[in-house]
Amino acid sequence: MSSASHVLLDEHVSRVFERVLRECGCQVTQAKDRFGEQTTDEELLQWCADNNVLLLSNNAKDFEALHKELDHAGLLLYYTQDLPDRDPEGLARTVEEVLGQYGSDELANSLVNLDEWHEWLNE
Repeated sequence: MSSASHVLLDEHVSRVFERVLRECGCQVTQAKDRFGEQTTDEELLQWCADNNVLLLSNNAKDFEALHKELDHAGLLLYYTQDLPDRDPEGLARTVEEVLGQYGSDELANSLVNLDEWHEWLNE
């Protein structure tokens, strides 16, 4: 994984997954640590765009809509709510694979379904 890969984790992403992703070499920031818990989805996505940071979230409903409305550095969404808790290493490998295939720069304005990648990598 590129050392330049910086990922902002939305507020509901677990600390266990944060630790595992960091151990894989990714620069990780928790949204709740950086901004508190009152930041809107739009503000998070705008900060990510301004700072060239990918956003990883399970809030697919809201971010799928914003993806179409706002420019951003890239969205990594998972739909299976317990995935980071059930398989943090597997999800971290999935993020590594996505970044290895595309690089963080090529993910600008893209939405990646991490569930599909996770399933494909674990067939």
